Amino acid sequence: MKLNKYIYEQLERKQIRFLENEDITEDDIEDWIVEWYNDTFKQVGNPTKGRGPPMWLAGPRWYDRKKRKMEENESTTDSND
Repeated sequence: MKLNKYIYEQLERKQIRFLENEDITEDDIEDWIVEWYNDTFKQVGNPTKGRGPPMWLAGPRWYDRKKRKMEENESTTDSND
């Protein structure tokens, strides 16, 4: 299935969220992309396990240094508590 059709189906399923004033976030859509990719592309040598999407499609961005540093600071602060 094409990615755009998959996302469209997900949006139709989640339509009730719009009616209940629950927003669909960027993270929701990224989760759908990861799910679609894992269902569509399988690991070489293990056809039952999905392969993660490339970084350009979903996941943390290598160029978002500020966000990465903030997350590192939060994790060190949490571990010091």
